Amino acid sequence: MRGYMDKIVLEGLPISGGIGIGRLICIKEISYDVNTQLIDEAEVENQITDLEVAICKTFIEIYDLKDGFKGLLSEEENRIFEFYSEILDDSYFFEEIKNTIRNKKYHADNAIYTCIQKYIDCIQDSDNEYVKNRIFDLNDVRKRLIKNVYGHSEVNYEEINSSHIVAVKELNPIIAGVLSKKEVRGVVAQEGAGYFTHASIILKSVGIPTLGNINFKETIQHQDKDTIIDCNNGVMIINPDNSQIFTYSEKLRRKINIKDIDNFEPAITVDGHKIFLYASISSLKEFNIAKRINFDGIGLVRTESIFIDYNKVPDEKRQFAIYSKMARAMKNRILVIRTVDIGADKVPGSLDFYKAHSERTVRGIRRSLQHKKELTLQMRTIIQANAFGNIGITFPMVNNADEIREVKEIIKGIENEIKAENNERNCQIEIGAFIETISAVEDIENIIKEVDFINIGTNDLLHQFCGLNRKCSTVLKDNYLDPEFIKIIKTCVDCAKENGKRVILCGEMVSDPVSIIVLIGLGVKDLSITLGAFCDIYEIIRKTNCEEAAKITEKAVSSKSIEEVKKMLSDCLRS
Repeated sequence: MRGYMDKIVLEGLPISGGIGIGRLICIKEISYDVNTQLIDEAEVENQITDLEVAICKTFIEIYDLKDGFKGLLSEEENRIFEFYSEILDDSYFFEEIKNTIRNKKYHADNAIYTCIQKYIDCIQDSDNEYVKNRIFDLNDVRKRLIKNVYGHSEVNYEEINSSHIVAVKELNPIIAGVLSKKEVRGVVAQEGAGYFTHASIILKSVGIPTLGNINFKETIQHQDKDTIIDCNNGVMIINPDNSQIFTYSEKLRRKINIKDIDNFEPAITVDGHKIFLYASISSLKEFNIAKRINFDGIGLVRTESIFIDYNKVPDEKRQFAIYSKMARAMKNRILVIRTVDIGADKVPGSLDFYKAHSERTVRGIRRSLQHKKELTLQMRTIIQANAFGNIGITFPMVNNADEIREVKEIIKGIENEIKAENNERNCQIEIGAFIETISAVEDIENIIKEVDFINIGTNDLLHQFCGLNRKCSTVLKDNYLDPEFIKIIKTCVDCAKENGKRVILCGEMVSDPVSIIVLIGLGVKDLSITLGAFCDIYEIIRKTNCEEAAKITEKAVSSKSIEEVKKMLSDCLRS
């Protein structure tokens, strides 16, 4: 913390880009003390009744919240609330709590706290960052249940509006959803705002500037003060002076808002190089926004978001209707459809999943090859839809070239069947591979020979990189700027260039304005970004010189630390 007169500057972790100016308002948590005294046998049934009432109340709360967010969040983001519903509907789990009340003679609140803590402890040491971030969600479920055992009222959000910067001690998806709906100007949190938490994903998707690691005890002392959050530089300024308010207000005034865009001019660098901006989407709602803005194409359609909406795999007719509609609408611009990537970390079922978190669930192309009937059906519908546009099919979590060869054999059979059925249809389709495992990087030279293009999935690739590097934590997005990680990206990009193959970069790294300079410097021309990141990325590209970016990236690759790379890029952005 640095203080100048009345002005206070707090440093935090940038979670989403952008600037927010508003009045500071702090959300105070409803505190509770768990009753650790034991109960008499005669009190057992009353405590179980209190538990059941709390479950019902919490279930209704979640249902009402989810219903209230329809039209605001994407289908995938709205499914975050299903995580809560699945826990609340888990009869085995609540029988466990009831048995704790019966056998240990715990009050209902203590039984809830103890049982959920067991699951939190179970996943605390997981090396899977996505799974670890569910701790915040489990903790929120626990608080809600205990609150409803006590009969306490919900946090009052009535006084919060679109003029506020909101501070919370622990951010969770429910709070994030409410603040998104309120269209607040920014959010700061002490905990729960890791780069991959559900709450952060919600706020990033609607473009709300967010800072993590901001001390709540310090912040709450400055309620109602004018505040600026600058997520590009990772600072929160309380009581800014007039010159700062003017400077940041001017930056906001000049900033493009995605809501105001119907079509955008090509993203061309200062020295005349076009960068193709594709959208990464999880729903038809996001697709329609991308189509309106006139993105250069769709770099990633996450089809698991479609699959999860059904109790069983959608039939051929339904899948074809979705894919062909997208293909027609894109009018020959590229539409890259990724086959379904379902694994336990993507689709949390009951709490039984968390008991077995250390058992690595088969994901991506490997899982698909174990379910060939499902895979063949999906590939057939994608190939058929290609007759109406320009579709590329890509496969998630590829490990080696053999997996690509195996799916290519299946595709060849499907194409021959379609030709026999209807000779006029264009059934040949471009094939891609998602490079997001270390094993794929190691086999990149063989994989690149089997495909027409590659996607590089920076999220999962970073997870694996950090799994091999104990100093690295994917809660901090700065690890994208680790010189060793940049070298991994460079290896893949260089190999693709040598073989004349297209590279489409995907993931959070591509939606981070600071990282864009590095990616352009590596010679990447195709970026698939989240809709909320469009304006920041677009502006950075149009101010970047490719030749200068290449020199900066060369220095970044040979740097000794993340801090060195960050400073170099920060200096570049300021200039």
